[in-house]
Amino acid sequence: MTIIPFYGATEPDLFAIERAAMDRDGHVVERLDAVLPRQGLVLDVGAGDGFTARRLAERGREVVALEPAAGMVAQRTDHPRVSFVRGVAGDLPFADGSFDAAYATWAYFFPHAMDPSRGLAELHRVVRPGGPIVLVANAGDDELTGLGTASGGEPAWWFADRGFAVDVLDTVFAFDAVDDARRLLARYLGGEDRLPRPVPTRLGHRVFVATADSRGPVPIRVRGMRLDEAERVGRLTLDAYDRFGEIGGDYRAWLADPLLRLDSVTALLVAVAEGEVVGTATYVEPGDGEWEGPEPPHGDSGFRVLAVDPDAQGRGVGPRLVDACRQRAGEAGRHRLFISSMSWMTRAHRMYERAGFVRRPDLDVMFPGGPGVIFTLDLTDEAADRFPPPGPVPASPPWYAEVWAAH
Repeated sequence: MTIIPFYGATEPDLFAIERAAMDRDGHVVERLDAVLPRQGLVLDVGAGDGFTARRLAERGREVVALEPAAGMVAQRTDHPRVSFVRGVAGDLPFADGSFDAAYATWAYFFPHAMDPSRGLAELHRVVRPGGPIVLVANAGDDELTGLGTASGGEPAWWFADRGFAVDVLDTVFAFDAVDDARRLLARYLGGEDRLPRPVPTRLGHRVFVATADSRGPVPIRVRGMRLDEAERVGRLTLDAYDRFGEIGGDYRAWLADPLLRLDSVTALLVAVAEGEVVGTATYVEPGDGEWEGPEPPHGDSGFRVLAVDPDAQGRGVGPRLVDACRQRAGEAGRHRLFISSMSWMTRAHRMYERAGFVRRPDLDVMFPGGPGVIFTLDLTDEAADRFPPPGPVPASPPWYAEVWAAH
């Protein structure tokens, strides 16, 4: 069994029974209360309706409850020291070092079902260095598991391998009434005919608590690519693009070999974290052979082929590369930064918008591989006067070569 409110928004009555039954003796909340700072701001990842956040807030701390499901947020009970934010663990909508601590109880961090590495990297990024990160998951080998609700617990070694101290904690899963137990356990087991007789109202539940101090955001340095790094840059670029669907043809060969474009760009940048190249971006100015966009009359610059190694995503690499391009453009006296992106690169689009870029559907074009969407970022106070205002949005994006050649 994985205790997580996948059904919470659609079956709130069952979810209420579950939350009341979990950790009935309060051992998990007591452990969280002992580890998390009483003063400061704490992040609850996958907060559901805020059940745990409220209990921790009642002890004096401020809690931000992060929850992806609108239906769960709608069921919240307001508390003056709990604020709700919609978002996902792998792409936290917070600045570096925003929190004094973070925790997650039976939410997202399930190595048996997914790779939560990106979420862990995000926690380290948003929690100040040295602040505690606490994760609670099922350990298995208990009465609840013995009912047949799960094949076992989460792999505690996975967290230990990533620097967490892992401690097993015995608590209970207890119901107020037999009917509550019957309804929820039937949901877990797939029908009332699978229930044990008599229906238990109190079950031993073993969990583990994984605790680590935040490392803080990984230091990222951006510099020009070295020739001996070209193979690594090409490989990570393809790995990043293939996450959206495999790229083929000449474009794939072009992405895989940055040396093909090195002499026709102002700068081919790499991001380095802990001695390893983890990202890249190609910075271009008008006149470069790889300039992508209309010829600007007033001082545009831009970037393209921004890619982050999938294993390093969620660590702030992409925003650091964007910032490096913005800094170069500012030093060159440019007034606006221009980026065209494929329509399916939605994660990158969110990053651009968080960095202040403005979506420009009036400038969208059609590429051989599909629609291209345009973003711009004003770099100076003069930009609005130097560039024409947004025009009408066409019914469908025009062919890129015809539009850009016309300028």
